[in-house]
Amino acid sequence: MTKLTLIGFIIATTLTTSSADSMFSMGDMMQDMTDAAKKIKTEISNVVTDIKDSATELKDKATDAVEEETKAQTSKAENTEASIQNDANKTKDAPVTQSKDLPQK
Repeated sequence: MTKLTLIGFIIATTLTTSSADSMFSMGDMMQDMTDAAKKIKTEISNVVTDIKDSATELKDKATDAVEEETKAQTSKAENTEASIQNDANKTKDAPVTQSKDLPQK
């Protein structure tokens, strides 16, 4: 009886082990995990590169906008200064009246 039980146990263990080996392979699992990690690393590198490129592009656009605004302000200031100088050099056509408070000659 003990021999029969022992043989049954060995056969059951062998069948279970061979069935598990055919369904699950540790080597395949490790290869799949390695491939997934490599793919994730590549995708993250691409995303970081895209973010850096976008940041550089935004910085360039902001710099250009600041330069354009500075040029516009400088031009406006120069035009205003020129306008003031032109106005100062023109004779005024405003009527001049003598104040009553001043003594008459």
